[in-house]
This record gives sequence, C-alpha cells and structure tokens, in this order.
Amino acid sequence: MIRRLALAVLLAPVLYLLAGTLGGAIRIGEVADPPDAAVLLLHGPIHTDIVLPVTPEVRRSFAFLKASGMAMDDPAIRWIVIGWGARDFYMRTATASDLAIGPVMRAIAGDSAVIRVETGGTEWDTSQLAQVPLTAAQFTRLVGTIRDSFADTVPLAGPGFNAFDAFYPAHGRFNLLRTCNVWVGNVLRQAGARVGIWTPFTWTLV
Repeated sequence: MIRRLALAVLLAPVLYLLAGTLGGAIRIGEVADPPDAAVLLLHGPIHTDIVLPVTPEVRRSFAFLKASGMAMDDPAIRWIVIGWGARDFYMRTATASDLAIGPVMRAIAGDSAVIRVETGGTEWDTSQLAQVPLTAAQFTRLVGTIRDSFADTVPLAGPGFNAFDAFYPAHGRFNLLRTCNVWVGNVLRQAGARVGIWTPFTWTLV
C-alpha cells in the first residue's frame, strides 16, 4: 500500500506535465487570415499575461482603470498588460526572490483569484512577444471576456509591482487545473482564437 502511494505521488507530476503538454497541442478555433488585430502574449517562466493594444474600444471597456490612477485617456498609453492568478501568490511574488512557501501552498490547494493590470507606452519593446492574430469580431469578444473576468472595478488595497499597475478582484478560483495560463487559454478560446484545449503551462500557449 505504501509503495503504491509513493508511486502515485511520483507519477502525479509526470502525468500532469504530459496532460498539460497534450492539452496545449490539441488546438481548436480559427486563425484570422488576414487578421484585423493582434494581441501579444508576455511569457515568464511560469506565468503569461495578455497584452492588449489600446484601441478606442479598449479605452471604453477599461475606463474604470482611471480610478486607480491609470491615465487611460492619455494617447501615450499604447498597451494594457492583463494577468490572472492566485491572490496570495500573485500579489506577493513580484520576482523569484519573493517566493515563499505559504503562498505557493495556498495556490496549489486553491485560492481566490485576482487580475493585475499594467499600462505601458511607446517605450515598451514588444517585438519579441508572441502574437495572436484576431479578426475584429474575435478582438471584440476577447475584450468583453477579459472585462467580464473582473469581479469588481475597485482596486485592491496594497502596493502593486510598480507605479503603473493595480490588482483587482477576479471571478473564479486558482488551482492546479485552472492556472494563470489556463485563464489566458480560456479567454482566447472563448473569443474564437486558435489555442489549445487546456493550457496550464506557458509553452502550451505559444
């Protein structure tokens, strides 16, 4: 019995890795050809953000960000970076040096979700980021789905990672089956973009 339990513990991460890789490889949705718009994916080692171009449609949909000090009417704002994740882990882990066992364990066990938003201008170099081509209709659906992911338009108290970001309560709960990368895959899939059926890892979104 103990041997079987130990074997199951050892195999679980391998099966999780294989299932996630397979889920990312099985892609559904349509590739916009030719595209009317494109969103970018900003990948870290374990986390992916969606980078939206700031169009008039985006400015209207996310006008509430002005309440947190983001200059959404400023024409110099060119990009909005949006990520979803476990509340405790996401808000307390700006860099790898901030890693702590408590937030990691809470994320694994399941935690409420937050959305982080950051704005950027022409100084950002986006040339190396992955692109997801979209039709105009797909882009509109994506913006609406992301907007609907916010549980509240009032930012959470506490500092962000820099002077240009804020955290907001989000719908859903984070767990190992619904990671930050799964959220990215879900909102792209709901928009009709071509993406894997389950995308728990950063590389499953590329």
